[in-house]
Amino acid sequence: MGGKEQYDLFNTAETAALYSKHQPPLHHQAIDVVLAATQGRGQLLDIGCGSGSSTRPFCPHFSKVVGVDYSPAQITLAKTLSHEVSNLQFHQGSIYELPVPNRSVDCILGVMIAQFIDLPRIFEEAKRVLKPGGALVFHGKCDFKVVEIERETEYKSESETATTVSELNQRIFHIRTELFSGLFHDRTTFNPHKYTNIPPLYPNQEATRKEWKTSYWSTIPQLADYILTWSAAGKYCVKHSVSSGELRGKLVEMLGAVGVVRVRCEADKFTWCSLNCQD
Repeated sequence: MGGKEQYDLFNTAETAALYSKHQPPLHHQAIDVVLAATQGRGQLLDIGCGSGSSTRPFCPHFSKVVGVDYSPAQITLAKTLSHEVSNLQFHQGSIYELPVPNRSVDCILGVMIAQFIDLPRIFEEAKRVLKPGGALVFHGKCDFKVVEIERETEYKSESETATTVSELNQRIFHIRTELFSGLFHDRTTFNPHKYTNIPPLYPNQEATRKEWKTSYWSTIPQLADYILTWSAAGKYCVKHSVSSGELRGKLVEMLGAVGVVRVRCEADKFTWCSLNCQD
């Protein structure tokens, strides 16, 4: 992610593995936005790349793809997962000191990172490394909600009633607001506003946005695994001296979906794009 001094939480092999396994893949519409905004296909730079799940999809489209993350653990896993990709490089270091020359990059991409970084600093670095007309693109998503439940066809219980959509969403809300109270990053307002409150690179231009809704099916244990990737979950483990496995068991218990086979979740996703208008 952005700065080691603030986000050392992400710098563990366990966290890197959780992100790699349980974060959803980059949505095809986000890829389409990047390709449509990019005038050239020479070099793409993924900032806060983690283990490279948002970096690798662009290798067929660009001559060179570079991922940068402060975390040695994340970069180590990224290199392991990508060793057969010839036009892909990963660098451990600051996203505010990108390892590329001036005006050499066609696109800078940041996936779920806008809430964690110093935007003025990254804007200045983007203006340095982007080619004229090059694109800075952020991709984000809002909190998910359960919209449908698939139940056991023969579920019967004399002592318990089947969990409803409303009850399950209330339990997820309780995890966010009670279990993880005070543990979320204080700049996550970018996500509820769907990046409408991020200014453009230059005052005399407008940033462009695209917004869409995604839907996917998940089991309750898979939901717990996804929740483990939240920064607040990592902070909870540190604060209470528990392992991610112990927290996972607690999450499954709290979700407590009786008679549920799987659930369908929805989430709003969005991109923000601003071009380098320097000549």
